[in-house]
Amino acid sequence: MKIVHVITALPADGAEMLLYRLIRASRGSGVRHAVISLSSEDTLAARIREAGAEVRMLGMRRGMPGPAKFMTLVRWLDELDPDVVQSWLYHGDLIGGLALHAMNATRRLRGSRAPRPALVWGIHHTDLRSTGSSRMTRWVTKACAMLSARVPDAIVCCGEAAMQSHVQGGYCAGKMTVIPNGFELDVCKPMPLAREHLRRDLGFDADAPVVGIVGRYHAVKDYPNFIDAMRRVLDVLPQCRFVMAGRGLDHDNGELVARLHHAGITHAARLLGALEHPETMLAGLDVFCLSSRSEGLPTVVGEAMACRVPCVATDVGDTAWLIGETGTVVPPGNAEALAHALIHMLRIPSEERRALGLAARERIERIFSIETSWRRYEETYVSTMNTQRKSTHDCVGFKQTD
Repeated sequence: MKIVHVITALPADGAEMLLYRLIRASRGSGVRHAVISLSSEDTLAARIREAGAEVRMLGMRRGMPGPAKFMTLVRWLDELDPDVVQSWLYHGDLIGGLALHAMNATRRLRGSRAPRPALVWGIHHTDLRSTGSSRMTRWVTKACAMLSARVPDAIVCCGEAAMQSHVQGGYCAGKMTVIPNGFELDVCKPMPLAREHLRRDLGFDADAPVVGIVGRYHAVKDYPNFIDAMRRVLDVLPQCRFVMAGRGLDHDNGELVARLHHAGITHAARLLGALEHPETMLAGLDVFCLSSRSEGLPTVVGEAMACRVPCVATDVGDTAWLIGETGTVVPPGNAEALAHALIHMLRIPSEERRALGLAARERIERIFSIETSWRRYEETYVSTMNTQRKSTHDCVGFKQTD
């Protein structure tokens, strides 16, 4: 089976990391992967190539592709000749879906009776209003909802909350299935020396409690909420320190630096920017924090849990289901509740906090391993491909006897 993935871009973010992990998890299964990024070269491209997949960059600018770029995508899909096309995120779903159907139309014009590749859309957000932060993205999500009954053959959602919100937003319920994100337990794991190294490398006291957050700098991540909670935590626990990592969380971000300065907490925070291997930082934390307004099933929370780090997170998407009883969830947009939960987690005895971390790791092992996720994806691909081929065969057969 050959799968071509069409994705908006390849930064080391949640959905993109899941794609990379699935490719790695499928090695040795006889499945071949190719990845088409609608954007230009980015962080994960080299790692995906190292995992054995072909990677092509369409190089389109922000927004919708022009006719030349779109036709290049159509031609690439024809050349790669997949059994299944898996698209990722709203722009990838819309553009990849339309390109696949355009490819099928050009094949029919050439007289080909080859079955159309099965098309699976991928949804990795929950709140359509928050994720559609730009006018273009809001238009794309509405277009996907209108086309969802006819364009894709199946739609994979990362969690139940994501599925329900998209059904309410007009997506075709009959084509949806839920496959939770999976995590690489041999990569995200406890590291005995990580705590010591993190504090030494960042200039923290050896016994300083450290809270971390990871994610791109985007309104949906609600960093003002996190910064407000940081200030409240420091009022009670002035020895606490904070680590912020992800695209845009660096000293080149004047807006973020100004927010930290205005809150009077610059001395307690370290901005690390995007990390190629965030798990080495995660394993050194006492507590991981998620402050988002919206998520699907947040990858970085699962990564922290796999590193035996308890989490305090906003109750968005399927975060509460992911964490279970191993951490704490609070309402989004409530800095006081977020700070209170962080203070409580930092104040409990270290043995109790370690027990929560152990429980978090066990929960990921039991329910959210990447191997389990890949098996579910593979079953969906095979089932969808067989259904699509049968439909094409029956349709061709009817025409021949008409």
